[in-house]
Amino acid sequence: MVLHLPNEMMAAQVEKNVSTLRLWTPLLEELGYIDARPHYTTMTTPGGQRIPVIDGTLYAICLQPGHKAKLTYQDLSAQYRNLDEDRLAGRTAYRVVQRAEKLGQQETANAENANRVLDGEKNMRGSTASPMKAQYLREQLKAWAVTPGQVQDPLFADPRIFSPDELEEAVRTVQDVIYLLPAVAESEANKRAALVGILGTALAHALDDDHSQRWYCKAIWNAWNAEVEGRGGLQVLAAQLARLDVDRHEWGSLKRPAALLNARLRAA
Repeated sequence: MVLHLPNEMMAAQVEKNVSTLRLWTPLLEELGYIDARPHYTTMTTPGGQRIPVIDGTLYAICLQPGHKAKLTYQDLSAQYRNLDEDRLAGRTAYRVVQRAEKLGQQETANAENANRVLDGEKNMRGSTASPMKAQYLREQLKAWAVTPGQVQDPLFADPRIFSPDELEEAVRTVQDVIYLLPAVAESEANKRAALVGILGTALAHALDDDHSQRWYCKAIWNAWNAEVEGRGGLQVLAAQLARLDVDRHEWGSLKRPAALLNARLRAA
């Protein structure tokens, strides 16, 4: 099996730096488990010149005992990414790692809030925050390897790139909404209301709470206003949504998700 992957994302996934990953590679190659080589392609400079660059690393992985992983000429000569399109759409390893770090910060805030918040309805012992950072990196690595050149990033989609209909189709789960919340602050003013409407509707559907759709939109607006005032409102909302999503899966269902979320946001 051959995979084309960026070392920066792989290092972030295992919580090591790129230098450590490079130290591991020859050890695994010596054992015959992998064969790794940088992959070259071309990109266009601002001046219009085409230059050769490394767009990732090719990994041949041994899946059968007694065999040795080996990259072929066809593997090395194939083209896996269009760097010009990737950069234009923001599909870069650097941006993915940045977003993963933000999710890690949200997880930390979620854990701290969970220790302080007294839940008036249910308090499940042992309930933990969703590993959002690890899940996001894993999904991005899988998409990068499985669909080279066509990596989708709907969880952090830029509303300036997708039409409202396309964005509404992409946002289906609570996790989708969590990952898109930073876009509320980054979106253009004349498109923010449509984005908030899409996220609020998606939350209502995902939580089987359609009659509370307006309240979810209001909660997102309140979080954005808090963000503008420097109080980290979107981060707090993301942390509480992550906690709610974990509880929903552990408990099987939530009878009043909006009320529970409202109580936690007030206490956070």
